[in-house]
Amino acid sequence: MDKVVVGFDVSKEWIDCAISGTGEGFRIGNDEAAICAFLAKVGPISLAAFEPTGGYERVLRRCLRQGEVVFARVHPNEVVAFRHRRGVKAKTDRLDARLIADFAAEELTRRGRGPAIETDEALRELVARRRQLGEVLHAERCRRGLATTAAVRASLAVTIAAIEQALAEIEKAIAAHIAASPTLTARATRMRSMAGVGPVIAHTLLAELPELGWLTGKEIAALAGLAPRTRQSGKRVSRAAIGHGRPAVCCVLFNGARAAIRCNPPLAAFYRRLVDDNHRPGKVALVAVMRKMLVILNAMVRDDQDCKPALHAAAA
Repeated sequence: MDKVVVGFDVSKEWIDCAISGTGEGFRIGNDEAAICAFLAKVGPISLAAFEPTGGYERVLRRCLRQGEVVFARVHPNEVVAFRHRRGVKAKTDRLDARLIADFAAEELTRRGRGPAIETDEALRELVARRRQLGEVLHAERCRRGLATTAAVRASLAVTIAAIEQALAEIEKAIAAHIAASPTLTARATRMRSMAGVGPVIAHTLLAELPELGWLTGKEIAALAGLAPRTRQSGKRVSRAAIGHGRPAVCCVLFNGARAAIRCNPPLAAFYRRLVDDNHRPGKVALVAVMRKMLVILNAMVRDDQDCKPALHAAAA
């Protein structure tokens, strides 16, 4: 290869960098100036790879986009499996960067690279803040229901009022952010044409699942963590399970599915068929409804169509 593959192990204050095939390693500051200087020093990069770190990689992503460097976020489980395959037992930041670089060079370069799909970071932060405030508000309301002391109830009332005001302001900010973008507005309106999908679901999918409309139905279900994984060994066949997806997406789809089985006739019939005819447990059937909703929403965004009965049949 005439270009290099670089692996990054990101922490809060610094980033360990490694170039695949050379054994070279560097430690730079986790700031825009240091990252841009490193990218200019290395030269043309074929592929950059890093693990998600809960937000510490945002500056790196921004610098890679500005430098027009193709990059990939690798799942930590894949790097762990690669480490075991190589028989590496030691673990340091520098070694992790080297493993990520080698994994990208040996594995990712042989896979087809789809289009880079970027998250709207501002919308994602707003939606995450709404979710945090909602959780705190629910907890405070539960505490108020159990409190009997007047002083405690008064304190809880003040806190609840403040949280409700903050939540209302975040809701306004989310609405304004989406209204400022014709693309986001069109997608949100299209998704809400499905019975059972409200503003919270639409906004969460826009923020947490930007891949919606770009992938196949099976791929988007697997990405969200709603694709059952078969577990079989010899004569033993274990129950398929879901997981390892995006919790925020699954949470809102769970509530959406509960609404859909009441107000969306095709999805309600699908749910009743699973429960009554196939004798599936209620929660298993509800997860199937969640998956079906997501597949339909993916098709709606992909094809620029509002919800139609034909889409329910196509997702069956």
